[in-house]
Amino acid sequence: MSPTPPKPIPKNPKPIPVKVHIPHKDQILIWMHDFIEKVEDVPGDGHCGFRAVAVLRNLTVDDHQIICYHLYKEFVGVENARYRRMINNDRQYKVVSDVLSFSSIENAPPDK
Repeated sequence: MSPTPPKPIPKNPKPIPVKVHIPHKDQILIWMHDFIEKVEDVPGDGHCGFRAVAVLRNLTVDDHQIICYHLYKEFVGVENARYRRMINNDRQYKVVSDVLSFSSIENAPPDK
């Protein structure tokens, strides 16, 4: 008895369309809908950007401090010249640094 031959792999497999529930769909440009793979509604507490990145990195929304810490570490690290050039203002650089170093389980202060 011979084993069954494997099925041939198509040269250009077609993507399988996946229906994604998109909350607030009316607020997103129509042409962007095809590119949305995952939607996570994170709390809008001043840490929402970090929470959204955490979810995209397969962490939980509560792991936002890890993302903030890594960004802070890069921002003030040895190779921070690109950020200094981008901001081009020592006072503003310190403001951004202070925002990234803010750490609390409560809501971020409005000025952060």
